Amino acid sequence: MDPFPRTGGGGSSGGSTDGRGTNGTGDDTYGRSSPTGPPQSAERGVTVDNIRLTKDYTILYLTFTDPNRPKYDQMGREVPTNTIAFQPQGRLIAANGAREFRFIKADSIPLHPKNRPTYGGRSYSFTVYFERLDKGLEAFDLFECNDYDHLVCWNIYNLYIRNPADPIIPPPVDTQPMPGNPNRLPGETPLPTPVPAKPKPVEPPVVQMVFISGVVSNSLTNKPVTATIDYQISNKSTSVDSVQSFASDGLYRMYLNRGQVYTYVASAKGYLPVSGVLDLTKSSANQKITRNIALKPLTVGTKITLQNIYFAMSKSDLLPASFSELDRLVTMMQDNPQMRIRLEGHTDIVGDKAANLQLSRDRVLACQSYLVKKQIDVDRIETIGYGDTRPIITKGTDEDRKVNRRVEFSILAL
Repeated sequence: MDPFPRTGGGGSSGGSTDGRGTNGTGDDTYGRSSPTGPPQSAERGVTVDNIRLTKDYTILYLTFTDPNRPKYDQMGREVPTNTIAFQPQGRLIAANGAREFRFIKADSIPLHPKNRPTYGGRSYSFTVYFERLDKGLEAFDLFECNDYDHLVCWNIYNLYIRNPADPIIPPPVDTQPMPGNPNRLPGETPLPTPVPAKPKPVEPPVVQMVFISGVVSNSLTNKPVTATIDYQISNKSTSVDSVQSFASDGLYRMYLNRGQVYTYVASAKGYLPVSGVLDLTKSSANQKITRNIALKPLTVGTKITLQNIYFAMSKSDLLPASFSELDRLVTMMQDNPQMRIRLEGHTDIVGDKAANLQLSRDRVLACQSYLVKKQIDVDRIETIGYGDTRPIITKGTDEDRKVNRRVEFSILAL
């Protein structure tokens, strides 16, 4: 059993012939393969039939074909070989993990803990609805559940939908002709030089701004903290700009264009970085928004769980959705050059113990390798895999025990 949250496996994508590829709004929203290849599913028998965008939803049309052979009881009656359901906590992950979009509803599949039996060799189609992707986000993953012995996990990565960002309209260019007659022949009487018409003033484009302000403070003492807040448009991979909070009162201020979704990371030497989202798509011009930020101070011995770390199914390959979280760790280690850490891998208490131990080791090594590629000295990063020997809880459902599957880091020195 794969002991960490994951996405991974096979599948297909393409335009549907049953009318599911258009939404009546004029948008070109046919599902198609990503430039890097088709969708990849963690489970056998899962295919992506189509993807649609509407004003309110990102809609996925999926089919599950039970890969088992048909089974029959002693009376010759066919019996189920599997069960399917959808986890309401499922979400879409985009922008390298910086943006998540919540599950809204599903058709033709029950929601866990209810389930639907399936029969060997038969196919079952269903539809799931999520919040609409921000414009400009075209590549994303579906992460629906961890490992379940009795349910199919709808974890699919490398999904793609055409979803262009709104165009940026440049200001008009002055095309007034040059005075005089540049084509005059030798000896020809020159034409009078026309007096150019006075150009009409070009009105600058109206940019509607939203005023963001807040206080950055120490989460334990409430004292002000001088921090750098880097922010970017959610569908971009590079920072738009950054601001700093004042040392005297922790106050920061910035103006952002309305109509966009931004992500930000607040970081300061000696503190754990904090990330967040500013959704300004429904904000009004000149609106004032307060966003206070509390930073947790770092101390030797502090242990922190890395959130949103994803691997391919039963492998140690990091998926792109993990990069945002690991990049925050890179920033923290850059801000604290004397800091040394130990990456610790843990699995759930189910499955083969030896396999769990090896997988936990391989996965923390993958995280270490990523940090080293980001110019963090390998001597600052120890690794250890504990397998299933240090669970947080030992009872409860698979969903309850998912907290056991984790990657943590401990601070060894500052």
